[in-house]
Amino acid sequence: MPADRKPPLPAGARPRRTRVPPPAGALGVEEEIARLKRQIWENQRIWEGFRQIEVRLIGARSLRDLVLVLTAEFPRIFPTVDCVTLACFDPEYELTRLLEGPAVPDASASAPDLTGCFVNVTQESLRTLFAGSRRPRLGPCTPDIQALLFPAYPQPLGSVALAPLVLRDQVIGTLNQGSLDADHFAPDAATDLLEHLAAVTAMCIDNAVSRERLRLYSLLDPLTGVANRRLFEHRLGDEIERWLRRHEPLVYMLVDIDHFKRINDGYGHHAGDQVLQQVAAVLNRDLRRADLLGRYGGEEFMLLFPATTLAQGAAIARRLCGNIAAHKFSINGKNDLTVTVSIGVAGLGADDQDKVPAPARWLFEQADRALYAAKQGGRNRVVVAGGADES
Repeated sequence: MPADRKPPLPAGARPRRTRVPPPAGALGVEEEIARLKRQIWENQRIWEGFRQIEVRLIGARSLRDLVLVLTAEFPRIFPTVDCVTLACFDPEYELTRLLEGPAVPDASASAPDLTGCFVNVTQESLRTLFAGSRRPRLGPCTPDIQALLFPAYPQPLGSVALAPLVLRDQVIGTLNQGSLDADHFAPDAATDLLEHLAAVTAMCIDNAVSRERLRLYSLLDPLTGVANRRLFEHRLGDEIERWLRRHEPLVYMLVDIDHFKRINDGYGHHAGDQVLQQVAAVLNRDLRRADLLGRYGGEEFMLLFPATTLAQGAAIARRLCGNIAAHKFSINGKNDLTVTVSIGVAGLGADDQDKVPAPARWLFEQADRALYAAKQGGRNRVVVAGGADES
């Protein structure tokens, strides 16, 4: 056999391959490619997470929903984000009121608690945080930053990402993420996605507040700012359903301003409007969050008191009647008018469920009869349906 030829292999055998080591530097290239793939995957995951949050923000139906999306979705999608807050310059407390409860009075107990999720900050605080820049601020969380923007979070945060919210060329607030990991939000990290989300958040806040305002205008009496009949009757239906389920007492009142025609005739209709506004303010002053004041029409108002017995309602009515009589009404700049009201009170107790086939109508009719009796009895007094004059 020629010296340059190899002996034949046995049948079925495969030639052995000698492993040739990669050229110098090839292993480093493979590791770099793997690192880039991991980075691409991570960037894709981050982008997809931001996209999900953006879609949810755009679909938020109210300011409360918007804040819930931010505070719940960030930690869910990005587990290393431990808390999220929204801070805004809110000098008139409009956003604060919208977040403390539903935009219109409601006794719903299912509304999530947003305590600590929203912070009302000053313009000076915003200027100090961003020092004239409109770029996000990433880095360590100082005690001052945590006290200002994360006041309800119990543990010391390691790092934060603060994205200014810009609307109509003004910084109106900041979207804040906090992490217990001191290295999570690095100062040199890219912020393109965060800047985009902050811009979307600012626009969504503006849209949500505008929608809330429109909804309020459709459900509130334009002169006095209290609930109109549409809202009041809707809430009355809700409270009657609750009374049927939970057997909790419910009190309904009708309030009528005494001799209102004399006010209009003697002082003018503008003065009458001022009286209506001030009566509404006095009636509304000491109500609980679950209670509701509405304008029935003309010079009449309605009041609804959930979880209130008829005896308690009578005591409340007497106090309201006294508050109106003691109030000095300012008419055309002069505090020289005394106004009184008459109040009819009706209520539903746990033992009334088998006796009242149409509770809403029954309550109104009972309160209306009691109000008529108060008027006939001399005015400036309270009458409880089925009971004696309570004046």
